[in-house]
Amino acid sequence: MDDLQSSEELAFIPEQVEPLLYEAIDAVLQKESYDEDKVKGWVDQLCSLCLKSLADLQKPYKYVVTCQVMQRTGAGIHTAHSCFWNREDDNLAQVIWPSDKKGTPKDTNNSRLVCIITAVGFSL
Repeated sequence: MDDLQSSEELAFIPEQVEPLLYEAIDAVLQKESYDEDKVKGWVDQLCSLCLKSLADLQKPYKYVVTCQVMQRTGAGIHTAHSCFWNREDDNLAQVIWPSDKKGTPKDTNNSRLVCIITAVGFSL
């Protein structure tokens, strides 16, 4: 039973990572309106905050964080991920903000911005 518990404590579990990603987005974008001149700074800040939060978990992983911030204009976006990895240990978490997962309707948050963050954890 001890081995199972320790393996769960060391695992990259998306449900544990997603709240960290949402916290970073809320800290940076919650009160912002889309401004093309600020997007590069926001993306840099978001990636840095997410990486710091992941590193603070002190799990045996290497992380890759990607971030997209775009103006909401009604246009669609398609995104995909493809990896060759260890299915037992490696994983990814992805969040889209604003999100209805947090119990608030999408349009009550910032309706002019869309942010997608993906965090990938590769076991050492």
